[in-house]
Amino acid sequence: MAQNNLKSLFEIFENRIYRIPDYQRGYAWGSSQLGDFWEDICNLQNDRPHYTGVLTLEEVDAERAKKWEEEYWIIQKGYKAYYVVDGQQRLTTAVILMQVILEKMADDETLLHDEKEEIRKKYICQYKSGGILKAYLFGYEKDNPSYEYLKTRIFNEGSNTNHDVETLYTKKLQDAKEFFVRKIKNLDLGNLEELYRKVTMQLKFNIFEIAEQVDVFIAFETMNNRGKRLSTLELLKNRLIYLTTCFTDEDDRDSTYNLRNNINECWKTVYEYLGKNKNDPLDDDTFLLNHWIMYFEYTREKANAYADFLLNEHFTSKRVMLGLLGTNDIQQYVSSLQDTVKQWFFINNPDFNTEDANGNHKYWLRKLKRLHFGAFSPLIMAALQRSDSDQVIKLLIEMERYIFVVFRLSQKRSNTGDTNFYKQALNLYHGKTNVRTIIKEMRSNTNFHMDVSSFKKYIEDRYKFDHNGFYGWSSLKYFLYEYELSLQNQAQGDQKLRWYSFNKNPDTIEHIYPHVASGDCWQSSFGDYSYDQQRYLLHSLGNLLALSRSKNSSLKNSCFTDKKVQSDGNKGYFNGSYSEIEVAQNEDWGPEEIYKRGQKMLAFMSQRWNLNLNENIMKGLLFLDFLNEDSDTSSSQAI
Repeated sequence: MAQNNLKSLFEIFENRIYRIPDYQRGYAWGSSQLGDFWEDICNLQNDRPHYTGVLTLEEVDAERAKKWEEEYWIIQKGYKAYYVVDGQQRLTTAVILMQVILEKMADDETLLHDEKEEIRKKYICQYKSGGILKAYLFGYEKDNPSYEYLKTRIFNEGSNTNHDVETLYTKKLQDAKEFFVRKIKNLDLGNLEELYRKVTMQLKFNIFEIAEQVDVFIAFETMNNRGKRLSTLELLKNRLIYLTTCFTDEDDRDSTYNLRNNINECWKTVYEYLGKNKNDPLDDDTFLLNHWIMYFEYTREKANAYADFLLNEHFTSKRVMLGLLGTNDIQQYVSSLQDTVKQWFFINNPDFNTEDANGNHKYWLRKLKRLHFGAFSPLIMAALQRSDSDQVIKLLIEMERYIFVVFRLSQKRSNTGDTNFYKQALNLYHGKTNVRTIIKEMRSNTNFHMDVSSFKKYIEDRYKFDHNGFYGWSSLKYFLYEYELSLQNQAQGDQKLRWYSFNKNPDTIEHIYPHVASGDCWQSSFGDYSYDQQRYLLHSLGNLLALSRSKNSSLKNSCFTDKKVQSDGNKGYFNGSYSEIEVAQNEDWGPEEIYKRGQKMLAFMSQRWNLNLNENIMKGLLFLDFLNEDSDTSSSQAI
């Protein structure tokens, strides 16, 4: 290490250009880190420096600099080229803010006597030969999609090589720019000039230059950017690229060069797919964990076993030196990551897939996503990679049944069977088993764990302790939605109920017989029952209704006839979901209707998930035996 000193942004960009090397993570700051950065600037007093953090640099030697074709002309003019080993988050943020300041300026305005074009040439981009040649003062490695995004979407410059690849990191770049645009929107020229002075002159970076290249990879793994730790996936990329430098055989030079390029291409693909759904980006390490389970043998011996295995046991320089890890091993692993991330994205975003022509994969993946995949994600990835479409669909169907029956009905522990499923994923991916065998075993396990008495005890406890019966069942919405889909299928009609809105809105499950049933219309049917019996009827399965839209505020405690069709004629069960329409066929709503509908819904459950529930079991599950008792002993009770 050398040259430990404080420099302002003005000094940092004095005849220097910077690149984020290929082993580095992309831009990862979120609203919290951006808010801290902005607050630091706002709190700066006039002419008082602010320590911004360490900027660790590696100077690019002359041989490597010649490969920087776009920038080499400015290097020949005397500019020094550097890789940013640590501190890129802060430096990137400062550069984005400079660009936003430039966009706020009018063409004829100056800041601290600096014209707009001067500022652009100092911190963003320089031109040569009438603008044909450009040299960006800050950016990424040429093949990094973040570089194209930085040039075109952040700096608003043209690019002949832009492929519009967007990733988790490019979204963060855009978010940062939008953050600063909002912050300076209402600044006048005087305040803008004050901001420009603070950013360029008062922010001070502690500069370290690294001399040895090997130290760079080791240093990177031990450095954390402010408020944002490195993910295991980010560390793994650095490790794999570092290992390419550990193969010393002359014959391996071409293969290691290609391997390094392939690692970069792999991570480009990985981050493209992890960030493909901008509204719900996928977590780095959740993907890496599930891939590890599928590719390597799973163990639960310690927390974060996958990270420890990948970084401390398997992908190590020691194993390379001992000949236990070769370029082919790394290449196979990298290729697997690159292929599998596409399946991972499809699993978590089934509606994004355009290749599932008949929609059956989407249909069952949607159901599994609603239930949460549990331990099945690695097995699904392996099946999508290794099995034909028809077999995959059969497997998905069996998985959905397992989750619903074993966890949602039988109330088994959430990790029941997970070690076995992880082992099946490994064996399927490596060709040691097939989907037919897995389906047969899974069906047997589902039947083994099925325990209707546990479900009955669960509902009984909801009545006893929570006083809400079926309404307290954690999988009620999933079941009501499946029941709705069955009615839609019978009607062969268009969809009236969307899962997203139904699941998100807390007011989309209606108690037909309401909580507050004080009106004569309800008292005539329910008034002779005890308070506890009314609670059993209120929260009984047959009394719970999936609404196509939230109507609780308007329906409230209305009589059944008003719930079917309200006085304004616009709202009511008659024009709602298929479940609402089915209920609206009843002339009145009382205990008998609740019981009959509950029986029908349990019969659907039995058929849908192959439970073989007989009539006595279904009667017991409803907890409405007092209805039959009252009909036998009291002629005054209208049921």
